[in-house]
This record gives sequence, C-alpha cells and structure tokens, in this order.
Amino acid sequence: MPQTAKNVLQLVSNGNYNHKTKDELKRRAKNEEKLQVSSEHMDPPTYLDSGGKKLFKSIVKLFEETDLLNEADINEIARYCDLTQEYKSCNRRLKRNGRFTDGKPSPDLRMKLQISAELDKLAKNLGLNPAARASLAISMTDEQKGDDDDDF
Repeated sequence: MPQTAKNVLQLVSNGNYNHKTKDELKRRAKNEEKLQVSSEHMDPPTYLDSGGKKLFKSIVKLFEETDLLNEADINEIARYCDLTQEYKSCNRRLKRNGRFTDGKPSPDLRMKLQISAELDKLAKNLGLNPAARASLAISMTDEQKGDDDDDF
C-alpha cells in the first residue's frame, strides 16, 4: 500500500527526501505555497444542527492559532460534527431501548460501532486525537528549529 503524500516541510524535517533533488524540493515547496488556502471564513455549514454547529465552532476555535485547518477542511469538520451528533443519538436510543432486541444486537449498536470507526478516521485526519497531534508536533518542532530553504 503506497504511503500518503507528505508536504516538503515534513519530508525535510524527517530527513527523508524520497530521492528528490534540491531543485525538485524547491519547486514543490513553491507549488505547495501557491496552494495555501485561507482560514478567514470558517463558518459552519447550514445543514448542521445546533449541537453540530456548536462543536464545529469549538473545533475551529481550538485550532485558530495553528495553520492546520483552513476553508478547504470545512466539509470534513462538518462531517465529523454531524457524525458526532448521530453518535450521540445512537447512545440515547440505546439507553432508551437497550442494547439487544430479541436476543440480537440492536441496529443502533451496529450503527454506533460504524460511526465510531468513521469518527476515528476523521479525528486522525483533523488532528483531533493524541496520536495525530504527536505526529504533527514532530514535524512542527523540526520546522521551528530554524531550518531554512537552503537545507534542501
């Protein structure tokens, strides 16, 4: 299974250039800079319910000091918030109706497990779990040591 693409700063900070020359790395860094997306208008989508919008705003506020989330991530954050609300609904129904129906697991229990797996994936993508933040922190600490473009 191929590895996911990493930006130039991650490659340099990890000391892994993937057999790229300095010119290739510089060109890629310039292209990545052109692809930077604004994070000025991080408003929750209208389809989220009030609880989802509240969670969306709290996530955006948590990361506003970082460059991690931007307008291109709005839909992924919204999916995370919407699924979190659905997860909570499953919990409420399970408490009300029980985990088993006629000796079989409740459909809500199966749905809760599926939503949980999807929430884990989204949390990893968004940097919302400790392992994802630790991975991001490794790159950030190397970048902040004063590495400049000449180190390619």
